[in-house]
Amino acid sequence: MKKLLAATAVAPWLLMTQPVLADIEIGVINSLSGAFAAFGQRYQAGMEVALEEINSAGGVKGEPISLRVQDDRSEASSALAAVESLNRQDVPLIMGSYASSITGPMAQLMTRKEIPLIVLGSADNSITKPGSPWVFRAKHNSTIVAKTYFDYFDYLRENFDDSLKTVAMLYGNGAWPESLAKEGARLAEERGYEVVGNASYDQGTFDFRPILNRFRAEDPDLLYVVAYAEDGVAIARQLREVNLNAKAVAIDTGAALPSFINQVGDLSEYVATVVSWSKDVQRDGVEDLYQRLKAKTGEEPTFYEAEGYLALRVAADALERAESLERSDVRDALAETDLDTPVTHVKFESFDGFQGQNPIRSLVLQIQDGEHVTVFPADLAAEKVRYPTPSWDER
Repeated sequence: MKKLLAATAVAPWLLMTQPVLADIEIGVINSLSGAFAAFGQRYQAGMEVALEEINSAGGVKGEPISLRVQDDRSEASSALAAVESLNRQDVPLIMGSYASSITGPMAQLMTRKEIPLIVLGSADNSITKPGSPWVFRAKHNSTIVAKTYFDYFDYLRENFDDSLKTVAMLYGNGAWPESLAKEGARLAEERGYEVVGNASYDQGTFDFRPILNRFRAEDPDLLYVVAYAEDGVAIARQLREVNLNAKAVAIDTGAALPSFINQVGDLSEYVATVVSWSKDVQRDGVEDLYQRLKAKTGEEPTFYEAEGYLALRVAADALERAESLERSDVRDALAETDLDTPVTHVKFESFDGFQGQNPIRSLVLQIQDGEHVTVFPADLAAEKVRYPTPSWDER
């Protein structure tokens, strides 16, 4: 019998994790230190909640499961070394990691070694397009996220303001921001929007005012931003400084964190962001999951915790149905997944050039009165959209 192995603890709830005897170990490669640690900790919390749920219900094939966690230190090279290590330990599958620049090389290596991979947090299209028979993603990808933003813009145009026609795009030069920007530009042309500003920036940039001033001269109706946590905070503050007004503002990734609201304050009002799950989405079991995630972390949970929970639920479901714990049998079981969870329904499909991709319905959150609330799609929304975004001198 083996014990739960955890990476170096980086949060109080990780320190309190108790060893659990288990016969079935699942490999995890996660960013628990380095640049993406804030996200990695949230994914780890979600996995821990799922672990408790699964084991309290009898585990897998009558045995408890455990997580053999390796810290990739937010680096692709460390993640690849972790794959080699977990391969030697003969785990039946691996879940990982957060950043697309890490998970992409992992997916290639694991395909060569024929190890099933459940994508944990990465959303870049290239991971499942063209994909691999060994790679499965339950969460959204760049195309799904970009489409959700432009479906939202179309919804605003059809229901509030048929004059919406111009968009300015700002994004970092990482794999995920560039992928989402590329899809955004394609959809803008397809949907009849004019791109009046399209600018990328180097990671680590702090002064966005030169770009924002150029955008201000173009007076865009819509602002489409893809930025990680600190970048998103700086951009939101500098929009006010340069007096750049848009009728609707979307900031992907950074604006989804509670810390964005805490740091930006009232400047965050009306900002929209796309996520895979929210505490108020109209789905069965959401409130219970929200409470358990909150109890685990001691703070407001986000879709990142929910995606960690989702990945382990998918893994356990496949292991339960697999004919054996041989990797080929686990892969076959993953391919046949048809699972309802409080996060989303999961069924891996091949479509539009993707393979092993769940066609998840993403959500749009809007910040209203200092809270993230679900406003789109309308049938899943908890609140109505607030539109238009008032100009800075009217707030």
